[in-house]
Amino acid sequence: MTHIFITGGTGFIGSQILAQLSCEDHTVSVLVRSKARWEQIRKQLGWLSGDGQRETSVGNERFSPVIGDLSLPGFGLNETDMALVLTADVIIHAGGPMDIRIGESEARAVFLQAAEEMLSLASQIQTNKGLQHFIHIVGFKSPFTDDNIHNPAPIIASLEQESPYELMKFLADLRIRQGAKQLSFPLSVVHPSVLIGSSEHGDTPQTGGLGILVRATARRLLSITPGGNSHWLPLFHVNHAAEFISALAKESNPVSQTYYLLDEKTQSPSMTELVSGIAKELRVSKPWGAISPKLLSKVLGSPLGRKIGIPKESLDFIVNVNQAYPLTASQDIQRKYGLEHAINSSIMPYTISDLDFRLVHSHSQADGYIQGKRGPLATLERAGSDKGKPPILFVHGTLSGADCLLPLAEQFPESSVCLVDLPGFGRSPYHHGADVIEGHIESLVQAIRAFETPVTLVGHSLGGLLAAHAYARVPEQIHRLHLLQPALHSAARRYRSARINEAALRMLRAPSLRKQLLAQSCFTDISDIPPAYVTYVLAELQSPRVRKTTAETFSALTRAESFTQLQPGALLLGEASILWGTQDRAYHLPERFRSARTVEIAASHHFPISHPAMTAQLLRQQGL
Repeated sequence: MTHIFITGGTGFIGSQILAQLSCEDHTVSVLVRSKARWEQIRKQLGWLSGDGQRETSVGNERFSPVIGDLSLPGFGLNETDMALVLTADVIIHAGGPMDIRIGESEARAVFLQAAEEMLSLASQIQTNKGLQHFIHIVGFKSPFTDDNIHNPAPIIASLEQESPYELMKFLADLRIRQGAKQLSFPLSVVHPSVLIGSSEHGDTPQTGGLGILVRATARRLLSITPGGNSHWLPLFHVNHAAEFISALAKESNPVSQTYYLLDEKTQSPSMTELVSGIAKELRVSKPWGAISPKLLSKVLGSPLGRKIGIPKESLDFIVNVNQAYPLTASQDIQRKYGLEHAINSSIMPYTISDLDFRLVHSHSQADGYIQGKRGPLATLERAGSDKGKPPILFVHGTLSGADCLLPLAEQFPESSVCLVDLPGFGRSPYHHGADVIEGHIESLVQAIRAFETPVTLVGHSLGGLLAAHAYARVPEQIHRLHLLQPALHSAARRYRSARINEAALRMLRAPSLRKQLLAQSCFTDISDIPPAYVTYVLAELQSPRVRKTTAETFSALTRAESFTQLQPGALLLGEASILWGTQDRAYHLPERFRSARTVEIAASHHFPISHPAMTAQLLRQQGL
């Protein structure tokens, strides 16, 4: 059993490495700043049960935190933890922030000084018992190799204009290479390119890489593309990188080697194609021209450029198409262990949408929930204590998202729950279909079909309309159907123009939003409106993707064909239950649906958001 010491284990790539190492027979000591952060990462990895307290079969005593700080002497470890770390067989050094704008003193501490501390630790292990393997995660732009570290002065001189982030990271690479030669331990230097989210569902909590392009495109600052067709941005899935590093940790006789983790240029889009794809998902105009990265760097380094808000350092990751990187060593490991390495192009819309969501929401992590994907929809999911119960699938309405129904989902701890973001809302990419509502319906149907067993379907407002349509198409996949204030008739004609809707949504501020919510009887009075809901909606509408989708959905809901196609057959009316708030003045329950099991309550349209506990109690009474 190999003992691994890892730094950066709670970071973007580090947490993925932990997930991979948990599948192997290792003991792992993880450097973390606090026990609280360790608990967060265990929840994120699903190592705690749904109640957040009980340990699952993964992440047990084989994984233990050592409390310290990468920038402190001896990592700030106490005597007991240092003694434990000194028994490690393999070191994985993945620590350091992904923040290209950090200052020199911080960069020096977390990269260069940390490298010295890592070498001190490696030296002690090598002297005491022999260090089996040192794995250092750096970055694909580092200029140092084993061939040039004996005369590094010319290279160091050429790095004078680099940002402190890049400079100190490169010097740390140099220092650890030199130390490995002196101490004679095997060193694997891993150079990932720009890391993006999982190849399975695309979530990308590290917003400093591709997220810079996403933010700039959303702000319509990339009408001209850096580099155009002559440049590209090398990308790599974080789970593929983690699988690669986990494979290196299994090597019984490792050799010192440098590994570049990049997608092959022939399989990657040019900068023009990449930015055009981002623009499509953000629902803004595509770029019409290109500009030299060198010229753009000068512009961004000027006072005018600094006002634009795009760091010129971000251009360092863009590569000329003629520049090649040695991939043979990496490909040998990938073949040996049967690893994937190509970018999953079908997941890129989810990566872009997830980054868009994170960039507009200051707090995007739903504690205790795993981010996933069902069919074409991004999800938040949590396991329940009773595995025999059908999973509950929650579907939100307009001016809403999966996060808005979390307080309602929390009322059902015994059930596994899944909250979807509809296409173009929250973390889900838009469906790009010609018919807005039909695209929403079909996406929901595909999400339902992705479950192995029938689901209990709960839809609010627009989500109620879509849930009813979905039930009509796949009744065998739905255990029970609960509609909460479903939108079953046309919206007011003043929402007919999507363009006017979008302009109005762009101008919304907190006071006017609250006024509109009360005027449309979404809430009974101002005290009913959760502050977190207002914050969420205003943040969502900063995204041009969400804003345009919301505007078009409002417009589609004014058209009768969105509703007349839904015929409440005997099966639907016999199986569905409806909770209806009688204080809703904008919508009413059509006569043709009144033979369904209906409970009328003295509440407004958004009662599932304003009164989640009451809503849950009523749903239980209806058999949920």
